[in-house]
Amino acid sequence: MKDGDIERLKNVQTAEELNDIHNHFVLYYAADLPAMHAAWREKEQERKRAERKAERLRKAAENEDGVDIVEEPEEEDEPEPETLKYANRSGSYALCARAGIGGLAKRFGLTPEYFAENLRDNYQRHEVEQEPIEPQEKEPIEPQEIAKQYISPKFSTVDEVLQAAKYMVALQIAREPLVRKCVREVFFERAKISIKPTKKGMKEIDEMHNCYSMKYVKDKPVRDLTADQYLKLSLAEEENLITITINEHIEGSTSSSYIDEVKQLYIRDEFSKNVQDWNALRMECVERALTRCILPDFKSELKRTLLMEAKESVLKACCRKLYNWIKVAPYKVTFEEEDDDWDTSKGVRVMAIAYVPDYTQSAFACMSAPDGDITDYLRLPHLLKRMNSYREDEKMMKEADLLAIKNFIFTKKPHVICIGGESREALMIAEDIKGIISDLVDSEQFPSIGIEIVDNELAKVYSNSNKGVSDFREYPELLRQAVSIARKMQDPLIEYSQLCNADAEILCLRRCKILLSNIRNCVMRMRKFYVCDIIRYKIKFQKKNSVQQTHKSHLVQFICGLGPRKGQALLRVLKQTNQRLENRTQLVTACHMGPKVFINCSGFIKIDTNSLGDSTEAYVEILDGSRVHPETYEWARKMAVDALEYDDELT
Repeated sequence: MKDGDIERLKNVQTAEELNDIHNHFVLYYAADLPAMHAAWREKEQERKRAERKAERLRKAAENEDGVDIVEEPEEEDEPEPETLKYANRSGSYALCARAGIGGLAKRFGLTPEYFAENLRDNYQRHEVEQEPIEPQEKEPIEPQEIAKQYISPKFSTVDEVLQAAKYMVALQIAREPLVRKCVREVFFERAKISIKPTKKGMKEIDEMHNCYSMKYVKDKPVRDLTADQYLKLSLAEEENLITITINEHIEGSTSSSYIDEVKQLYIRDEFSKNVQDWNALRMECVERALTRCILPDFKSELKRTLLMEAKESVLKACCRKLYNWIKVAPYKVTFEEEDDDWDTSKGVRVMAIAYVPDYTQSAFACMSAPDGDITDYLRLPHLLKRMNSYREDEKMMKEADLLAIKNFIFTKKPHVICIGGESREALMIAEDIKGIISDLVDSEQFPSIGIEIVDNELAKVYSNSNKGVSDFREYPELLRQAVSIARKMQDPLIEYSQLCNADAEILCLRRCKILLSNIRNCVMRMRKFYVCDIIRYKIKFQKKNSVQQTHKSHLVQFICGLGPRKGQALLRVLKQTNQRLENRTQLVTACHMGPKVFINCSGFIKIDTNSLGDSTEAYVEILDGSRVHPETYEWARKMAVDALEYDDELT
């Protein structure tokens, strides 16, 4: 092996480059692999024998110092492993090499390494060496005459010898890593894609199909594909709706064919018949290397790359959307009234209204306390009817619902009212609520309560999810939607985290319609990563929030070092023992947390020491309410003491 081979292996950057180097190694050194393995085994045995000898010398030295040691029987050398029987390398290249055709391949005038450098620099950095004229010959020897020297039982004719030589040269060029790297860059940049529908696709791909805009495509550059376009095409091809073809013809920089430009880097610029004959053989080798070996590999590689990039685009789009959803802060509002009913220091009370644009179905309103508990709800069967209706009974039913809402607001005193944005009727409902609030402000000195129209997509998913049904089994679907809308207003992060469960219901949120099932797990992992990234800065572990309130318990799984399984185990222990987590030490003593898990997660679990006060006899560690890790408490105390001493010196 050459030093350049080792250096090239060290500089590998991608899996494709590593595969190229592996194929190059196998081409040239496959016959030497048995000897390499034998040498490696012998070297390992020598190393083990040296280690045993050094260990015996160390024990002997300890024995001379008066330390008695138990003598151990000297270990015998490991028996020689049975010689492995390697597969008989009977490939075409090995067959040609054994027949001596390699000598003729070397006489083509340019090594694969030099040709690769010519291709990289795009000019003839290394000139092609022409077969020299023998002193006794008056004219140059033609390739056919040289080929006669290599006739053997395996290759009995001149044509067979030349075909074998061209095969060897073409394969050497095709396996050269630098050649593959240069051609790969050009092919990926200039490749073109064509799309044609099948008979089935002609019928099924209509205006509503994802691939309608790409039903007929001819020679579209792959670099112009954006976002998830190739993912759509790949799905359609799997369903036998379209046929995707990647054109092997590559346009050159100065000509219509890239292959013709490459050929010019492997010929000698002379016009004698002998040189032209050799140039013809060389050009055949280059064309064979590109069209039969390199480009077919790159076509499948390009398809994999395009599919991977399209999937990555879908993943990033999904995660970016989720990130924008959960980074929204909880709703905050302040009132000038000094009444305790309008104090929002401990959270906001939210009234939520959910409906569907169907007069036959009742709308529902609910009231959510600051801690997320549902204190009351209201059925509104005629909310969508109009006050200016020609039918007197409809006007009366509408007035009855508005009066019920007015009494509900007057008694429950919500800090904000939110309406699910299901359709345009949400604007009409908002106007009705504004009229009710105006009456209360004038007649009852109510503060001006905000009215918000909220996206109800999350509420729809929650109302139909297993989690929503189990939490509010007796509630109708629209009332569960109202519950989710209210809680989302209080804290979007908590509401979204509920769908990160074993059923992966968070994947039901709006995203690319063509999301592949085989990247479902990737989307779930990425979405959990984004949720965790935000939660680690927001979460404060409290027994009240996570144990008593089930809709907040899913946050615990995102604490760094826990995860779903350990998080649920921690909550289960706290619920069974019915105790409050008063310090981080109780994670080990009361919750039976292992040392590794404790070290990993304790720094991310903050105990609300201010709320404990005098309600506990246990020692309250102030640092438990900080992000300081228990292993560094002594450092924190030392820093605090040093700071106090420094202040005393200044005073």
